[in-house]
Amino acid sequence: MPRCLEALRRQENAPGLEVIVPYDDRRTEIAVLREKFSEVNFVHLPGERSYAELRTAGAKASRGRIVAITEDQCIPPPRWCANIIEAHRAPYAAIGGPVDKQAPDSPLNWAIYLRELGTFMPPLAEGPAHALTDCNVTYKRDKLEAIAAVWAQAFHEPEVHAALEKSGGKLWLLPALLTMQQRTLLLGPALAERYAFGRLYGGLRVAAVAPGKRIALILLSPLLPLLLVARVVLGVLRKRRHIGACLAALPYITLFAVVWGWGEFVGYVTGRTE
Repeated sequence: MPRCLEALRRQENAPGLEVIVPYDDRRTEIAVLREKFSEVNFVHLPGERSYAELRTAGAKASRGRIVAITEDQCIPPPRWCANIIEAHRAPYAAIGGPVDKQAPDSPLNWAIYLRELGTFMPPLAEGPAHALTDCNVTYKRDKLEAIAAVWAQAFHEPEVHAALEKSGGKLWLLPALLTMQQRTLLLGPALAERYAFGRLYGGLRVAAVAPGKRIALILLSPLLPLLLVARVVLGVLRKRRHIGACLAALPYITLFAVVWGWGEFVGYVTGRTE
């Protein structure tokens, strides 16, 4: 987290910022961070909360006309905030950008990046989008508040983005909003997170589908690991970037795909998101 907050503190030509960090009882270092970053609004939620609940708390605490969401694994470049302000002169409801990887790094950390954020690895063309990453996405407040019921309890970006599009808002991908990523996880927590995210995705996906489609998703679930690995590898080959890092990380990418696939299958069967 300190790297992200330092990067936000060093923004160039930025307007007045309100930096909000929602956190739960698992974060024990907040007192130290609060002393070092006195300008930051640290919002406490008791107990253990999901990332989606924390995003909701942050969005509700914000007051600006533009709401930007990132994660502590990201390091925004110096003009990130200035570029956000410029981008929102356009009429789009949500504008997001690519996420590149800080290098060098370990094969495990590369696997985490490529599996979770490889879709948003540059180069990416500017244009309309149907998906933006919660590591690097910004919203016009009035558009977000118009669908507040969708994220009142938990801010799941696929649901939010679908609701924005349904209400007539447009999602836009802008390469100028590039941010960087660096995250270190041990294998055990990384596997647990992949399972939880897979189950969440599966549960959300079947929340409003017909029984026949749900059965089809369940039956096709054994193909998920192959599909997920192929998606990562083909994406890297297509962009001709980080091919060596991808090959070194391939065993972890495969393991993550199997664990995610199992979680997604459980989400399809149970409909549970938590």
